Amino acid sequence: MLNKIPKKYVLTGAAVLLFMILIVVFWPASVNYQTVRAQIMPFAMEVAADGEVQALEFESINIPEILSRRDVGIWRMKISDLVTEGTQVKKGDFVASLDPSEVEERLVRIKERIEEHNNSLESAILDSTIQLMQKREELTNAKDNLEESLIRVEQSQYESKATQRQAGIALEKAQLEINAKLRNYDKEVLRQKIKINRIKKYLSRDVETKDLLEKLKSQLRITSPSNGIVVYGRSYRGRKIKVDDDVGPWMPIIATIPDLSSLYSEAIVKEIDIAKVKVGQPVQITIDAFPEFIFQGEIKNVANIGQPIPGTSMNGFKVVISFDTKGKKVLPGMTTANKITIASYSNDIVVPREAVFGNDTAYYVFKKQGGSIIKTRVQLGGENETHIRIVNGLQQNDKVLMARPDEYIEGKHINP
Repeated sequence: MLNKIPKKYVLTGAAVLLFMILIVVFWPASVNYQTVRAQIMPFAMEVAADGEVQALEFESINIPEILSRRDVGIWRMKISDLVTEGTQVKKGDFVASLDPSEVEERLVRIKERIEEHNNSLESAILDSTIQLMQKREELTNAKDNLEESLIRVEQSQYESKATQRQAGIALEKAQLEINAKLRNYDKEVLRQKIKINRIKKYLSRDVETKDLLEKLKSQLRITSPSNGIVVYGRSYRGRKIKVDDDVGPWMPIIATIPDLSSLYSEAIVKEIDIAKVKVGQPVQITIDAFPEFIFQGEIKNVANIGQPIPGTSMNGFKVVISFDTKGKKVLPGMTTANKITIASYSNDIVVPREAVFGNDTAYYVFKKQGGSIIKTRVQLGGENETHIRIVNGLQQNDKVLMARPDEYIEGKHINP
């Protein structure tokens, strides 16, 4: 029979076991913070801007010139067909076609008006003939009446004074009447001429418009003016032309044939960065079509007036960047990513952006020094997409944390 273990030893063992369990459960685990060393390395401050390849020199493919005439009376036409952008074309090749329905409807209306004018002209000429014939008959009758009055005057000279007086009065009336008839006849001739000429003017104008519309209808097939690559034009909203879009005198360019030796990158710089951007600054350009190749460019022009950036509440400024294509098949319309170097330094301390914390009034890092982590205030000297330049507060090879410690208490060191 086993000897019983004294109760005091059982209680003591239980207490020791419970204490060991509490140590295992609640003892803080060692924390491994990711650190990085402050380095001296070349540093460039950059402004990033998206853009698009454009051609400085190009030949426009426009709507028919007739559409710009006001008497045609057509202000917009739909694009019914359009070659694929980037198509290599020769002079005279098909580029686009315009929907003829608007022209055809206008032609029908004009032809109806021409027919109405012709009918009105015939009626006016007939009416003029009848009216002038009546006036001439009245004038003839007045002349006959005058002649009769003259005869009475001659015959009355051997009669009484009263008879002579009556004959004289009748002659005066006949002369007044013929003068009135002559004036009325001249007025009627002028009135009829004005009426007929007005109708002829309207008819001539509509006939000219009909001829223009028929000429326009024959020009709705748009062809290339020269050899080259087709690049779509842009609407007044800035997006590229497509089938079913409207064009007209207010937006005449359908496409262009660019001079590929005059390519540049047109970038849009946000208004918060535009003050830093100057003519002559170097630019590194990447193009989606050549993701592993970097083109070297230079700013040639900065716009003085901003414009809204689509999809944002900010304004942007156009920046023209010249660059060397280095023999690559760069084409207008390709998307560009532009990194504008606004300042560069060769020997300054830099750390990754993730290692710096704070706001506009104070910035700091968490520096690992010995067995402690110390919150250290730093002075910044600029930043780019990956690193921040430190001008005061760190030395080369200082270790800093890449994340803020969750256990950090203001004013105390942390023993990791």
